[in-house]
Amino acid sequence: MGKAPKIKTKASAEAMRWGADDGSTVVELAQQPGLGGNDFDVLMQHEADGVLAAKKIVAKLKERGVCLCQANAPQQLVVAAYDEAESLWEDGNFVPPLRVHDDHSLLELQLWRLALQDEDRVYWVRGSQEGKEATAGTAALATNALQVLAKNLKDFGVGLNDQLQSQLGLSFNRLGQAMLSCYTGDRTYALHLDNCHGHEEEDCGNMLPDNGLRLTLVYYINLYWDPEKGDNGGGLDVHLTDPSKPPASAAAARGIRALRIAPHVDTLAIFLSDRMAHRVVETKGTDPRFCLTLWCIDGEAMQNAARTLNMMRVAQRQTDDSDAED
Repeated sequence: MGKAPKIKTKASAEAMRWGADDGSTVVELAQQPGLGGNDFDVLMQHEADGVLAAKKIVAKLKERGVCLCQANAPQQLVVAAYDEAESLWEDGNFVPPLRVHDDHSLLELQLWRLALQDEDRVYWVRGSQEGKEATAGTAALATNALQVLAKNLKDFGVGLNDQLQSQLGLSFNRLGQAMLSCYTGDRTYALHLDNCHGHEEEDCGNMLPDNGLRLTLVYYINLYWDPEKGDNGGGLDVHLTDPSKPPASAAAARGIRALRIAPHVDTLAIFLSDRMAHRVVETKGTDPRFCLTLWCIDGEAMQNAARTLNMMRVAQRQTDDSDAED
């Protein structure tokens, strides 16, 4: 995400029911971090040409569905972002990612439910003007470094769009807000796709519409990562299924070996939102692990999904009313 000197760090070595996994399955790994850290596909500090770098990243996505980059963000910026994240967490500024207060927010929750199912509490990193509006009448929260990193992530995603379209036939025209997550405590996480369209919704048996999510970017800002602990909690397992199509089922995805990604500083994981099943690695203890997540979105597909979900709800209400009358 920049050309400043990189940070020196190390890291250690059925039916479709994506939400039903308790995280207890032993994951067979195709690749995992070593004492030298994550094994990156692209080192941005070595990429002088942004177009060529984008071609390399998208070629890796085409080949494997996930690309692992060392982003080369300035050390001072990431240190400041970590300090901001830690303060936000300790001061109780993380909240549930979505709240239902009307029909629109209910549809929004349905669209994002799978992508956000691991997130009990998050902090949405807004731009400076949005932050002023959100904190009107109160002291503005200090998130300058996080805002810069969030903008860098958005610029990085936009820079991949042309190559995604030419090499994979995928495109997007919207970017979500960057989401700051904290993974801590004794927790397991569910295997899921961020965009699980075309598969049955376990609660009602209906087919899930395309929620528009095309590309997921996850960036880790954790400064203090001890490779000797052998603990990758809060990192990511991405199961290396065929990237040209979604896995046939959750069971099929679990049966494929995974790429394990340690959540150490300046690691950027990029993967196809509707094809690559993934889960957060189990956490233990109280050490917080922070990451920023950004989704690149096809806005028209998301709007169509909202209309489809609304029609499904109306039809279900009519069925319920008819059954009640009988």
